[in-house]
Amino acid sequence: MGSQFTGLMIGYSGIQAYQAAENTVANNAANVDTKGYTKQVVNRTAAAALHTFTTYGMQGMGVNINSIDQLRNVYFDLKYRANEADLGRYTAINTYMNEIDTLFKDTSTIPGFETVYTENFFAGLEELAKEPGATSARSSFLGKAESLTDYFNTMSLKLEEQQLAINSEIKSVVNRINNIASEISVLNQQINIVEFSGQKANELRDKRNLLIDELSVYVDVKVQEDPIINMADPDNQTGAMRYRVSIGNGSLLVDMYDYNPLELRSRTDGEIHNQNDLAGLYDIYWEKTGVKFSPTDRNLSGQLKGLLEIRDGNNNDAVSGTFDSHTSGEVTFTVGDEYESVDDLLSKLNISSQGMVKIAGVEHIFDGFTIDVNTDGTFKFTLKNVKYRDLSGGWTAEGVASTVIAGDPVVLGDQVDYQGIPYYQAQMNQWVRKFAFCFNGIEREGADLYGDQMTKAFFVSYDRAKGKQIEPDQASSTTPKVIVPSSAEEKAGTPAESSLYYRITAFNFEVNKDIVKDPRLMSTTYSGGVNDPSGHSEIDVSNDDLVKDLIKIKDDRSRLVFRGAKSTEFLSCILADIALNCSSSKTFVKNCQNIELTIDNQKMSYSGVDQDEEALDLVKFQNAYNLNAKIIQTMTEIYDKLIQQTGV
Repeated sequence: MGSQFTGLMIGYSGIQAYQAAENTVANNAANVDTKGYTKQVVNRTAAAALHTFTTYGMQGMGVNINSIDQLRNVYFDLKYRANEADLGRYTAINTYMNEIDTLFKDTSTIPGFETVYTENFFAGLEELAKEPGATSARSSFLGKAESLTDYFNTMSLKLEEQQLAINSEIKSVVNRINNIASEISVLNQQINIVEFSGQKANELRDKRNLLIDELSVYVDVKVQEDPIINMADPDNQTGAMRYRVSIGNGSLLVDMYDYNPLELRSRTDGEIHNQNDLAGLYDIYWEKTGVKFSPTDRNLSGQLKGLLEIRDGNNNDAVSGTFDSHTSGEVTFTVGDEYESVDDLLSKLNISSQGMVKIAGVEHIFDGFTIDVNTDGTFKFTLKNVKYRDLSGGWTAEGVASTVIAGDPVVLGDQVDYQGIPYYQAQMNQWVRKFAFCFNGIEREGADLYGDQMTKAFFVSYDRAKGKQIEPDQASSTTPKVIVPSSAEEKAGTPAESSLYYRITAFNFEVNKDIVKDPRLMSTTYSGGVNDPSGHSEIDVSNDDLVKDLIKIKDDRSRLVFRGAKSTEFLSCILADIALNCSSSKTFVKNCQNIELTIDNQKMSYSGVDQDEEALDLVKFQNAYNLNAKIIQTMTEIYDKLIQQTGV
C-alpha cells in the first residue's frame, strides 16, 4: 500500500530528474565548441511500481536517473580513425614530395640539370671543338664540367638534408606516440576509479578518445574495451573496464594501466640500408621486447609510415637473390639474369659496402663483398664478415641464423615500396655512373697535349673520409669479378681488384683534380693506331674528332641510354616520377580531407552539441520541471487540507 505522501515523492523525483537534465543541457551548451566533447544525455527510466493491493493494481512511483551517458557511435570512430591514418600518411608524403619537386626543377634563379648539362656542358664541348689545342678553351670546359658535378653533389646533399629532417620528425612522432600511450594508461586508471562507484567518467573518456583520434593520425589504431568480471560473482558487474590499444599489425601499445613504449635506435655505419643513406637514421623497436616495429607494411597507414616511405623508399629496387651457402662468416647468394652485364648491375647497385642484408627474413649485417659472373649470366654475390641479430638485439659472432637454408630469399638492404629519397639518390647514381663510364671510355682512347696516351679517368669519385679521389676501373662487361673491400681491408690499404664505377655516387662525383690543375692532360683527339676510330695513324693535337664523339653523348642512345631515354632526358624521367607521386599524394590528401569532413559531420550530427537542439531541450526540461514543481505545490495544498483542516 502506498504512503499518503506518495504523490509528493513522485513530484520530487521529477524535479530531481529534470534538474539533472537542465544541468546536463547547460554543460552541453557550455562545451558547444570544445574540441573532443561528446554530447551527454540523462538516461531516465520509470521507477519500480508499487503493489497497492487494490483493484487498480500497481502504482507508479515516479522517475529514476540511471546515468548520464555520452551519445557516441563506435562505427563513426572506426571510420574516422582509419581515414585519419590515411590522411596523416599522404599529408606527410605530399609535403616532402613537393619539396623534392621544387628541388629538381630548373628555375630562372637556380640553374638545374637542363641549364648545367643540356645547355652549358655541351656548349663548352662545342667551344672546345673549335680550339681543341687551346689551354683556355680546355679550362673553360673544365669549369662547366665542374658545374655539372657540383649540381649532382648539391642535389645529393640536399636530399641527405631532407632525409635528416624527416629522421628528426620521425623521432618527434615516436616520442609523441609514447606520450599519448602514457597519458592513456593514466586515464584508464582514473576512469576505472570513477566508474567503480557506478558513475560514468564522461569527461575523462572524452580526453581519452581525443588522444586516440590524435594517435590514429600517426599509426593505425585498434581499441578494445571489455568489462572486468568478478570471477567470484560473475553476475555482479564491477563497473571497471579493461581498455587496450593496439597499433600497426595488432601490437599492444596500452593494456589497462601499463604501456609498451617504442624505442628509437640509430643505425651505425654497418647497418646502412642504401648506399647514400646517412649513419644515425632511426629504426623503431618495442622497448620491452626488443622486437622491431615496422609500420610500412602494405596494409598499414599513418603519418609514421609516410615519413618512413619518403626517408627509406627505394621502390623495391634492392638487390635480391637466393641463398647458396655460408662459410666462416662469408655468405654466397645468386642473383638472376635480370641485369644485362656487370656494368648494368653496378650502375644500379644502391647498397653500401657495409650494411644490412635480410636472409630468410632475418636481419644480418655484412662488411665488404665480391661479385662473380656465372657462366649462365647470373651473378654470385659473396658477402664478407656476416653477422646476424640475436634475440637480445645485438649482433652475434660471424655466421648466419641457424634457420637459414639453401634457397632462402636474400635481400640486400630493405625493400620499401615507394619512390622516396633513396630512390632518387639511386637514380642520380645510375645516371652519373653511366655518364662517367661513357665519357671516360671515350677520353681514354685519346692523347693529351703532351702526346701521351690518356690513362687518367676524367670523372672520378672523391672519398671525403680519406681526403682523396678514387679513379674507377674502365673494364668491359665481361669483367669476371668485382671486389669491394671490407672496412678493415680499406684501413689496411688492401687494394681492390676491381670496383668499377660502383664507388661513384651523385654525392662524390667530381672531375679529376689532376686534369683540373693541368688542362693539357685532357684528351681532345684520338691517339692514333689500329684502335683509333678516326682511322688516323698519327697524333694530331689540333684534331677535334674525339670531342665530336663526346658531343654525341648528348643524343646518341647507342652511346648512353638512361631508362630507355637520351642522356639529356634524365630530368624528364625524374620529374615524371615526382609528378606522378605528387599528383597521387595530392589527390589522396584531398579525398581523405573530404571523407574526414563527411565523417566529422556524421559524428557531429549524432554526438555533437547543436545549439538549437539544446535550446529546445532547455525549454522542454524547464516546462517539465515547472510541472513537477506544480505537482509538489498541489500535493502540499492537499496535505495541508488533510492535516490542518480535517484533524487527521
